[in-house]
Amino acid sequence: MRDISKKLGLFSVIALVFVFLIGMAVDTAQAGVKIKGKRGLSLRISYFSQFYGVWRDTGSGPDGTDDTVDFYFKRNRFNFTGRLTRNAGFVIQIEHKGPRLVNDLNVADSVSNRLDMLDAFMKFKFSKYLRMRVGLTKDPLTRENNEGCFDPLSIDRSLFVYNPFAASRDVGIVAWGNFVNNRIQYRIGIMEGREDPNTPKSSLRYTGRLHLTLLKPEASLVYFGTYRGMKKVLTIGGGMQYEPDVIYGNLGAKTDAKDNITWTVDGFFEYPTPVGAFTLSGAYLDVSFDEAYKGWDPDPKATGMYGERNGYYVKAGYLLPKKIWVGRVQLYGRYEVWKYAKLNEQEDQQLTWIAPGINYYIKGQKLRLSAEYAMSDFKKEGTVRNVKTEDFNTLRVMLQFLL
Repeated sequence: MRDISKKLGLFSVIALVFVFLIGMAVDTAQAGVKIKGKRGLSLRISYFSQFYGVWRDTGSGPDGTDDTVDFYFKRNRFNFTGRLTRNAGFVIQIEHKGPRLVNDLNVADSVSNRLDMLDAFMKFKFSKYLRMRVGLTKDPLTRENNEGCFDPLSIDRSLFVYNPFAASRDVGIVAWGNFVNNRIQYRIGIMEGREDPNTPKSSLRYTGRLHLTLLKPEASLVYFGTYRGMKKVLTIGGGMQYEPDVIYGNLGAKTDAKDNITWTVDGFFEYPTPVGAFTLSGAYLDVSFDEAYKGWDPDPKATGMYGERNGYYVKAGYLLPKKIWVGRVQLYGRYEVWKYAKLNEQEDQQLTWIAPGINYYIKGQKLRLSAEYAMSDFKKEGTVRNVKTEDFNTLRVMLQFLL
């Protein structure tokens, strides 16, 4: 594991030095550096990083009850954005995560490192009413997942909104566009869906999303968790997702196939005033596998952190009107309640997540410090089938650097 960490670290350093060197001779007006070719061809190379320092009040020691501290890259990403014509291009993103010990709901026995092809898609613009991504890209269902990874209000987006089979991304086609002066936006996704030996049959995943913006439009495919007081926004959205025959209620016998139906509604509001900028957002999400977890031998994917569940989050923020020293200060808090069919072997579990925090923008999102103290509260605690559930608290501090 140590050798892997060294190789990943060396890869990051070499790539970052490369970006700096070519940046000495090319356009640097935007994030990253841009290499210009003939006939409108161009390639922009960017580096995005989020480095975490984490403390949790459990997880270490002989009985796992001592405090745990951890340093790791939450995101250590290189972005390559190419332009082939005025209306065609591509995006490739490669990301390293780790070496991580403190996970979302537990502390691992050993550190983990990952190096992934995060995104790899072609993009086309046919008109303002129809644009398209083809390849590996984000699931278009929820606002939270489609907020920029480096533009959230809180230190990170909700931990509990992802798909159990594709997490935040999948391979397929996403079509989208804007109408009525960019006030109405639609997104349609036809994605690969679940593909593994435990899938009842190979089916596509179908997703639709619609939003209405009442103040300044949100016309991009990427949402923002905060505009840092630069925009008046009120957006209401919702979506639905369907994948047939995706999971077994009786995995051992390969019977009792169930569909997945997920739906969500969400809202976002931000309003700058002379005394500061105010942000408020929230969403409700319902993930159903038609009660596959009640089957004779249910697929484990039917339960757990991303399994059958419903819940909501609410986020609020306040950006102070003036700088403090060299940056802007933003206070925020998030409150989440999630009801699970089964989580950590506890049936009918409920998790409440409360997290106040602070952002310090030194150079907007390009150079940002954040700190958040998250408190978890499980409805049921204890040990079931050797899986322990207990409340815990986590302090996370993040340095964000975008080049």
